[in-house]
Amino acid sequence: MKTIAESAFNHNGDLEYTLELARAAKEAGADYFTVQVMDVAAFCVEDYSKYEIYENNTLSFKEWSQVFAYCKKLDLPVIPCVLDIPSFDFCYGEGYRFLKLHATDITNKTMLDKMATYKDVTFILETQCATNLEIKFALDIIGDQVECLMHGFSNYPTEVEDLNLNALDYFKNEYPQYSTGLADHSLDTANIPLMALAKGCEYLEKHITLTRNNRKFDYQVSLYPHEFAVMVQQLKHYQQALGDYKKHPTKTELPYRDVMYKKVLGGGDFKRADAGVDYITHQFNNFKRADVGIALIARLKSKRLPLKVLKPFGGTNIIDFLYKRLQTAKKVKDVFLSTSTLAEDTSLAEVGQQNGHKVYRGHAVSVLDRMLELSLQEQWGAVFRVTGDNPFTDPELVDEMIMLMVENDLDYVRANNVPFGVSAELFSTKYLWNLYLHMDNPMHSEYLTLFILNDKEAQKGCIDIVSEVEDLKYINLSVDYQEDYDRALKLATALDATQLKTCTLKDITGVIDSFKREDKTKLIKLPEGEDVPFSEFLERLEEQDYIIRKKITL
Repeated sequence: MKTIAESAFNHNGDLEYTLELARAAKEAGADYFTVQVMDVAAFCVEDYSKYEIYENNTLSFKEWSQVFAYCKKLDLPVIPCVLDIPSFDFCYGEGYRFLKLHATDITNKTMLDKMATYKDVTFILETQCATNLEIKFALDIIGDQVECLMHGFSNYPTEVEDLNLNALDYFKNEYPQYSTGLADHSLDTANIPLMALAKGCEYLEKHITLTRNNRKFDYQVSLYPHEFAVMVQQLKHYQQALGDYKKHPTKTELPYRDVMYKKVLGGGDFKRADAGVDYITHQFNNFKRADVGIALIARLKSKRLPLKVLKPFGGTNIIDFLYKRLQTAKKVKDVFLSTSTLAEDTSLAEVGQQNGHKVYRGHAVSVLDRMLELSLQEQWGAVFRVTGDNPFTDPELVDEMIMLMVENDLDYVRANNVPFGVSAELFSTKYLWNLYLHMDNPMHSEYLTLFILNDKEAQKGCIDIVSEVEDLKYINLSVDYQEDYDRALKLATALDATQLKTCTLKDITGVIDSFKREDKTKLIKLPEGEDVPFSEFLERLEEQDYIIRKKITL
């Protein structure tokens, strides 16, 4: 959770005081400093009851420029709260692209329409006093630009019964695409901030002041810098207790499993013992590696090409075509369409069942959970991960990979120098279960290949394809965008339609030499924010410590 130090009108229109307040916010550990920038004439009419207060206590744009420059020198990010159009124009001109919109403007159509024309700007949208209808009104205009919905209560200080922290849950359910924030106008530096943290709040805003003794603006809810610092330290400490969105043993828990879990003993007994393994591990250890299944991983969540696996292809649709193509592999025990239990994937499961597919529905996010649950159910000693947007996955290559694994007692097999969307990955389920247990977070199992790359103990093998087609591995036959789908249709047309379901990699390479190659310098996203060029990523795959490599010349 990020903390925002709110200056509001605590600066009293005093530039030097504002600079000192910024420094105090930085020293207190605030992640952001937010300021209310106002052009009084654009904000309110002259006969407004508070006009003179604003007129006498507002910094000029020139002074705000000095504040912004000082904050940059402090390395203190500023989130300007723009209270009118001239103030927005000024802050935009100062280079700010992450701004706050006050609840004052949540139904200000002129302001919102103006903001909507600046697609490079994102906002925190304050919602004090707003109804759900008014929030929707604003989001209908600038929703694509909103980063965070900020909940709060405008009474100073806010009484505990008015905080309504469950509104944060409401936001997460009603508006799941946005992060949430709390403008906390209580003086609590411990319990309320920690409750907001536990609610999954991404931003916490608290007023900060150098003194409450002047009894001027916003003093009732403002923290002294040392109070703000105490709050920040508590949040940093207890944030560790939240962990990740998962249920999985931590590395420090793993040793206790061996002590606590009852082991499989002779005669089918289960007792605590020093020797032996728990039941699930025992099962995976004893499945026959030659019993290989395919988990055809697919969901309907794609936004780049909606419902892509149900697009027409090969006389049917992509997922049905691929399922039946995989069934032609001679050494595969079974194929399952593996999708999620979410309602949005029900239609995919139904399409599969209507086409005679075996269907398994499991975890919505963790592909690894789905693969292991299915393997345990079917008693597979090895499992392929094939993604549903790869209609040209080669059954012959699948059989070659199985033979390589079984003959050499391998944990993992892949194929190198093949187009994207032709190969798959093969795992022994004994190895996959052990890898799963030792992962920090299986919710990140979309990066499963990278976990393998970093495992120095795994027994890995590969098939290296030798072809006269230049840069074969940079040809993309996976379907992710419309242009990919068009390319797949083009390839299907080039191949013999009657043999499309059984076409081999050799058949494919015979007609794709003219196809566009992917940009070798494009970045591939890795866990924890790391990016690597596409070419480097493929090199890392090819240069693994494979204990056996088999060459196949096309």
